Amino acid sequence: MVYEYLLQFTDDPYVKETLRFLMTREVAHYQQFEAALNTIKPLFPMGTLQGEPRFSNLYFNMSTGNSVRGPWNQGQSTQLGETWQYVEDPIKHVLETNSLLDQKLTGTDRTDKEVKTINSELGSAKKEFINAAAPMGPQQWNKPLSDDNGSVLETGSKLSKQMSNGDGSKSGK
Repeated sequence: MVYEYLLQFTDDPYVKETLRFLMTREVAHYQQFEAALNTIKPLFPMGTLQGEPRFSNLYFNMSTGNSVRGPWNQGQSTQLGETWQYVEDPIKHVLETNSLLDQKLTGTDRTDKEVKTINSELGSAKKEFINAAAPMGPQQWNKPLSDDNGSVLETGSKLSKQMSNGDGSKSGK
């Protein structure tokens, strides 16, 4: 959506082409990461870090003219049950809060201490889940190298053997 938003601010065909390329690459990367993560068994676990309570319920009105309100920016948030904090003038707000460094905790019961505790608990549970799913011993992503007899080689052994004449002397290649 960011690229779609940016596209409306230029008439330059080269800038538009660049933005469309970047947008398409983002979609491609998402698909590649998704496919790669799906190869990890058990499936790659979800993240556990909780959102920063000062920002999890902020909505910045980035509209130019039409300020539309709805369940996405007023009332309670769907996941955390926090009260949305609607920021009508984002630039003014950022200036007044020292670039959000001094943003106050508003519209939520969550605290920094509570979030740190939850992060720690979920992190421990995630570690246990991953450790239980990962087999003990050496692990690798690819098929191990083997010699002509099917025996697994140490890292670099196959390359060393290929570079020699079989008796350890260099082949001169």
